[in-house]
Amino acid sequence: MTTLPELTESDVRRWTDERSFGRGRGYFRGGYILNPRRQGDTLKARCQGSRPQPYHVEITLGPDGIASGKCSCPVGAGGHCKHGVALLLTWLHQPDAFLAVEDMETNLERRSKAELVALIRRMLDRYPDLETLLELPIVSEGEPPPVDADVIRRQAGNAFAGIGYDDWGATYGIAQQLLELVEIGDDYAERESWRDAATIYQTVTQETLEHYGMVDDEEGDLHPVVNGCVEGLGECLKATEEDVQREVLLCALFDVYRWDVDFGGVDMGYQAPSIILEQATPEEKQQVAGWVRAAVPAGESWSDNYHRQVYGGFLLSLEEDQMDDEAFLRTCRETKRWRDLVDRLLALGRVEEAGATAREVGDYELLRLADVFVSHDHADLAEELIRERAPTSRDSRLTVWLKEQARERGDLAEALALAETLFWQRPTVTGYQELRDLARLLERWDELRTATLARLADDEQYRLLTEIHLEGGKVDRALETLEQVRASAWGRRGGPLSIRVAQAAEESRPREAIRIYVERAEQLIAARGRGNYAEAARYLCRMRDLYHRLDEPKTWEDFIAGLREQNRRLRALKDELTKAGL
Repeated sequence: MTTLPELTESDVRRWTDERSFGRGRGYFRGGYILNPRRQGDTLKARCQGSRPQPYHVEITLGPDGIASGKCSCPVGAGGHCKHGVALLLTWLHQPDAFLAVEDMETNLERRSKAELVALIRRMLDRYPDLETLLELPIVSEGEPPPVDADVIRRQAGNAFAGIGYDDWGATYGIAQQLLELVEIGDDYAERESWRDAATIYQTVTQETLEHYGMVDDEEGDLHPVVNGCVEGLGECLKATEEDVQREVLLCALFDVYRWDVDFGGVDMGYQAPSIILEQATPEEKQQVAGWVRAAVPAGESWSDNYHRQVYGGFLLSLEEDQMDDEAFLRTCRETKRWRDLVDRLLALGRVEEAGATAREVGDYELLRLADVFVSHDHADLAEELIRERAPTSRDSRLTVWLKEQARERGDLAEALALAETLFWQRPTVTGYQELRDLARLLERWDELRTATLARLADDEQYRLLTEIHLEGGKVDRALETLEQVRASAWGRRGGPLSIRVAQAAEESRPREAIRIYVERAEQLIAARGRGNYAEAARYLCRMRDLYHRLDEPKTWEDFIAGLREQNRRLRALKDELTKAGL
């Protein structure tokens, strides 16, 4: 048996992430690795995890160290999981625990037919569900057997049997079973048995999409199954000349595309439309276009409009070689492809018609169309359209667009006026900073700053005023407005803002900073909980440092002694204070 490379714990750390390494080390120390064995360059074992049945894990080593791995757990692709770590650490520290076993193929090849039958019977006795595998075709030497679609359908359906929607991680196991079927399809494709390969790809895809709503595929485990089938169907289409079979393949691809559109666009079988566009003949594209038109919804709901626009984009791609301008425009209108419509109208010089279209669309679409007008050198018309809409719109992005246009053409006065409008719609520190930057360029900041701060005070926007004073380094003003914040119902709870003011005040107003830290620490202690005690200890440490800077260590000692005495029954608090060196 070949000599395997020597490993270190550093090698294992590099193979995985820190969290998996830590948990895998715990699994190793807990003896979770079962039946470890070495098969050539591969280490195999079962690893007890969070489920009743142990996971199957294996790692293959190469000349340069860890080469590859896999695990049957939900995150075990590549073997970088905690179970893979546990296996590697077991090999590293307990190599004698591994039983050397013969390579599986060598073992099977040397057995007689009778022995193999007996072995299979034994396996079926232990795992009765494996009996269903006996009906699957086996592609080996000679002509491969014909594929029965009903057999493939049963096998794919069995993968979903007994699985509930909330069974976390179940889709990984389902996907592994389905991918085994896809691999059989690949075997037929390699033998150029295209019709049988297509039968497998199409059937697995149909079953997967039909059962998709039964499971929670948050991690996207089933996407590679369908994407692999779609890719396989594309290869079958490329190799097929018979018209009837090509129609079957195109229909299978279109069904995946339509399912994804109707589901909301989750990129399931995302290659399907591009395969159709690349491989379909002009006549076939017209046929697919008919399927698309039949799928376009007739309603006016948001969902119907979304589907109509997506289908419309595919229609335009399918028929672009046969469409004249009027047919193109008609399809755009029918499917609400406003961007494509306006782009073509402007290219044709029909500017007035493009403007009329833009006036009919919603705010979001108008913003997208504005960029189309600009790209066709009609920025003035785009601005006119946005100005007409902005006063009655609740979408502030229209005003933002106008402001950016004013900036680009150097109209700073207009940009400032629009920035003011935006600021008072939603006052923020960022908006205040933009006002300041624009007003300074126009030498109007002193006047505008005074008016802005006065209006914020009149509106009792004390929290924002405090943020603004902090940003400007006005610590005294920040302390004043903070008192107004703290006087409000929300402000009495303290919070990050008061701490930021205290931190800013440490240098010039240390006693004010101490006062804020004391109040916040007392609030946290009163709220109870170890996390609150730990946070309170951090602020008390800052207090201690400030008292020492003020050369008042006795004041600090008296304070912390009194605090400990006052809360002597809170053992967790005393523990956190001790940890912090208090």
